[in-house]
Amino acid sequence: MCWSLMRTHRSTTGYGGNVLHRIQRKRAMTAGAVGVLFLAQLVISSSSAAAGESEVTPPPLSQDRIEKHLTRFERIADAHGGDRASGTQGYAESVDYTEKLLKKAGYSTQRQQFPFRYTRTLEEKLVLRDGSTPGVVVSGYSQSTPRGGLTARPTAVGGDTERRQGCRAGAYDGVPAGGRIALVDAGGCSMDDKQRVAADAGAAAVIVANTGPGELHTWLADPEAARIPIGGVTQETGRLLAAEARAGRTVQLTLRSLTERRTTENLIAVSPRGNPEHTVVSGAHLDSVPEGPGINDNGVAAAVLLESALAAAKDHGTRAEDNRLVFGFWGAEEFGLLGSQHYVDSLTQEERERTGLYLNLEMIGSPNYGLFTLDSKATDPVTGQRPAPGSDEIERELTDAFAAQGRTSLPGPADGRSDYVAFLGAGIPTGGLYGGSFEAKTPEQAALWGGTAGRPYDPCYHLTCDRTAQYSREAATLHGQAFQTVLTHYSRHRLGEAAAHHG
Repeated sequence: MCWSLMRTHRSTTGYGGNVLHRIQRKRAMTAGAVGVLFLAQLVISSSSAAAGESEVTPPPLSQDRIEKHLTRFERIADAHGGDRASGTQGYAESVDYTEKLLKKAGYSTQRQQFPFRYTRTLEEKLVLRDGSTPGVVVSGYSQSTPRGGLTARPTAVGGDTERRQGCRAGAYDGVPAGGRIALVDAGGCSMDDKQRVAADAGAAAVIVANTGPGELHTWLADPEAARIPIGGVTQETGRLLAAEARAGRTVQLTLRSLTERRTTENLIAVSPRGNPEHTVVSGAHLDSVPEGPGINDNGVAAAVLLESALAAAKDHGTRAEDNRLVFGFWGAEEFGLLGSQHYVDSLTQEERERTGLYLNLEMIGSPNYGLFTLDSKATDPVTGQRPAPGSDEIERELTDAFAAQGRTSLPGPADGRSDYVAFLGAGIPTGGLYGGSFEAKTPEQAALWGGTAGRPYDPCYHLTCDRTAQYSREAATLHGQAFQTVLTHYSRHRLGEAAAHHG
């Protein structure tokens, strides 16, 4: 799940959280990379299902086979520096493995290559005067400090909430920022704006303190706009730095990262049969972050998507009503949802009009899992846009698929951190499943689903410990069965035909 389309808040609720704010997207309407895509024709037809037609419940996916895929992904990461990030050999071999199985099952496959800006952390360290090292996280695409770090006094931007966020030049009025490390609060604007305003004030670097629990992982939206080093710290570390600033003490800050141009690719699989006039697209990103092997984020979802495709290949297209199926294994999700954006941008107008809906899978094996569906009533926190008409039907189908397993799901807001963004922005009916990441499970959710309240859904999110030993087979089974049920339904029906299904 992508951090790069966020502002700076963490959350404890929802499909990523309803107080998560994305940084300004690099959309087509702003000449950027992640954006509003094509205008798709909503495919809604009158019901052609016979009255009283019963829906076929698909057999459960093989968890042993899913485990086999995950073991392979983990071994690939271990053999190539510990990750499967886009632009690396680990990702390339993940694509090779997935494509081989899809081709064997009869799918037509395509690799879509595209350039992107790769980045990974080299060093991040904060040392206070007493020698303590409370921790700091370098922002993606940040400028680097000199080797050996930057030694300077922190200066805290004070005042009301808006001023402390450091989003406008006036925030630094009367603040001695020249050559110092500016300390501002999370929220209010993008990291791009925070480092630009601090640089204009003469700061040598900027540290952004979280205003909620947990670490603060952030990215710049525009790598070309990076001017000074920027990183995030916990709320408690922010308080420690403010105390150092009041005492006039220096700290040592080291933020170093590698940023360079690379090429990566999507893997697209198209069913050999099915009506091409009505296409159902399902997707999950195949890449990990550079910091770990990415088993829950997003290997479990990719493995479920792969196994669903293999299961569908056995008889899909043998019925006249079958729709065409497309399975997208997206690249560079962790660098800004770039692969899914590239896919939809590459479609012809005719192909766009044939796309009826999109189903997204994200982090569906979280060890302290939630059962979240993409909220069809959610409003985009930046654009104010809501999912397209028809998305409510998809959400209902997913909710019913969990209910059929005796489980209750909850809606989560569309916060812009996964590959559904491209389809949602294009006006394509969209649904998705999500098991939770850094957010803390609430007591109410623990009572509903089990697990531990107050703990993250996935304590290994974006870390080296995101391995097969950590993911939940139960979560993968529940999400996998729900997805398989809904995919089977829409492989045979179009939006608007659900009335007969629901009776």
